[in-house]
Amino acid sequence: MKKSLVAAWLFGEAIVIWRLVHRDHHMPVPGELWGITGLFALLGGAAEIFPQAGQVIVMAAWGLDVAGFLNVLPKGLGGQINQTEKAQGGATNPLGATQPQGAQSG
Repeated sequence: MKKSLVAAWLFGEAIVIWRLVHRDHHMPVPGELWGITGLFALLGGAAEIFPQAGQVIVMAAWGLDVAGFLNVLPKGLGGQINQTEKAQGGATNPLGATQPQGAQSG
């Protein structure tokens, strides 16, 4: 379980570093990596305190990495959603239905 959390942490760090280098064209300063390190340290602490929930915590850690990875892809899910909204000419409401610009829901 510890190896899985360490692997998830390293993969998460790699995603953050890749995003900064690819999108912002600079290497990350050490402070930019503290947030993800702290998050995975908290997950590791929770796995130590609650060993029966260890597998769920590991799956949550990898789930965070997958979510970060999907956001990293150049034309990932966020880009596809924006393209769809522009193509339909409307904004998407929270339920997923589109409406023309200027129309009010209510």
